[in-house]
Amino acid sequence: MIGWVFALGRMVGFGTAAGVRASLTLVTIGVLSRLEWGAHLSPRFMWLQSWVAIMVFILLLIFEATFDKVPSLDRLQDTLIMPYRIVVGALAGAATVGHGWLGFVIGMAVGAVAGWLGQSVKHGIRPRSTSSGLTVALISMIEDMFAFFGAALTSVFSLVGYAVFAANLWLFGRLSRRRRVKYKGLRVLR
Repeated sequence: MIGWVFALGRMVGFGTAAGVRASLTLVTIGVLSRLEWGAHLSPRFMWLQSWVAIMVFILLLIFEATFDKVPSLDRLQDTLIMPYRIVVGALAGAATVGHGWLGFVIGMAVGAVAGWLGQSVKHGIRPRSTSSGLTVALISMIEDMFAFFGAALTSVFSLVGYAVFAANLWLFGRLSRRRRVKYKGLRVLR
């Protein structure tokens, strides 16, 4: 039972980090597993620690992080790679769960939901327009740090995954509340 508590922490932590910055999460999981720090990959996901996979995800990370910092492209890119982030969230959620097929299925499902939540918050906090490109670059840098430290700390200390997920859930609640308040007046006018 205790094993599931730690596994669930890794599922939600890695899934949430992947929803924010997918390739960075897989690079972090692969490198830390290769160095034998933190959580070990389940046998189905040993390919994540190969140098070829790590290099491919580093290349994808460079593209993802670069286009994310361009104000005119960030929202379009965010919408286009949403399925990728959800799939990577599922992969990251199941990568370190070793409870057989049940763990694999639950890890994929929980990771995908956490990835969707991370993607939704990431998309929701982005301003639609800014007077300075620096704003988007700073937000993107904060997202990079959140995803990296969230994935790294979740790998080393599985229970940190709950905090990563809780922070994202709190932001999701704030965004939902802000959206309700914003559109409340529009419903009255109809």
